[in-house]
Amino acid sequence: MHLNLFKTSLFYLSFCFAMLTLNIITIDAAAATSSKIFDNEAEVTLQQNPETSLSTVLEQFEAKGGTLIRLADDATPFQFLMNDVIFPSCSGGNNRSQTLYAVLSPYADKIVINLPYATRYGFDPYNNQTNWVNNHLPTNDEFELWAGTPKQTKFAWKEFAAWLGKTEATEEELAVMREYHNREYFSPSLPEGTRRIYITFAQNAHVHLYRLAQTNDSLENVFLLYYPMPDLICTPHPEWHTKPQAQKAYVELSALLRLFLDFSQL
Repeated sequence: MHLNLFKTSLFYLSFCFAMLTLNIITIDAAAATSSKIFDNEAEVTLQQNPETSLSTVLEQFEAKGGTLIRLADDATPFQFLMNDVIFPSCSGGNNRSQTLYAVLSPYADKIVINLPYATRYGFDPYNNQTNWVNNHLPTNDEFELWAGTPKQTKFAWKEFAAWLGKTEATEEELAVMREYHNREYFSPSLPEGTRRIYITFAQNAHVHLYRLAQTNDSLENVFLLYYPMPDLICTPHPEWHTKPQAQKAYVELSALLRLFLDFSQL
């Protein structure tokens, strides 16, 4: 009888341990899913509307087959493939995306690299506002000392150059700008099976999730990569011991970007 009681107790303890382990695995998996992007990384104007909130558009984006990848901590470097079409972006298209473009440019004969894109301070009225009025060019910039070339003209800047001196636009005018970005940036016509890789930073990921889900029926082969980091060119890490827009800031930022990018298949 004592032996049977011991066996029963041992089975019960083993069962409890197995269930505890299963619960831990389940909790870890849920945490991993929710840690792709956090509410404090949301874009403020979109977050105010439940229909465009971060959780809503993330769900829509993934339901259509899109893939969101957070480039931070111990993330596996993203592996580029031949003929990938890359869309580098940041808030104003002035610093982080220009650095990213320069990092990508040695592979321009193997992948397609679009011009740096101003996500929140450009000509796309994602929030029905004239966002370009908040785009301010940096001064005393040392990008060229680092890259050896000037910064690129930003995506759509030539097309809408006449608007740079304007601060207001009608609904019809904003609609023209929105349609241009729908067609040329968020849902371009590309050969079937082409991988589209959008790479951005911080709150700009929310805007991309929203606009990509809004403009595409399917997001298969669409990847949104984002670095959860602020503009480290205009506000460098203190430990870098350098000034804003300095050559060293570009050196340091480019090194951080490369940690999560794998070009070995090109």
